[in-house]
Amino acid sequence: MASIGEVRAALEQASEILRESYRNVRSAQEGLDEAVAILAESSENHHESLLPPEFVRAKERFPDQLELMVGTLERIQQLTVEL
Repeated sequence: MASIGEVRAALEQASEILRESYRNVRSAQEGLDEAVAILAESSENHHESLLPPEFVRAKERFPDQLELMVGTLERIQQLTVEL
């Protein structure tokens, strides 16, 4: 059986990993936003779009994923306080 200290340490480690993951996802979101803008602008000079539909779908999913990460981090913080 784990002690409360061990549980808190595990929760802190999970929080740090989640915060780093959040930063990485935000960075990926910014990169994708830039790529979408460049491809959309470049598409104006072509007879068909250069923008893959998967990029648009991925761009649409970022806010939900980030919200889920924030909610999870908030819950971990609540659990830590309750211990």
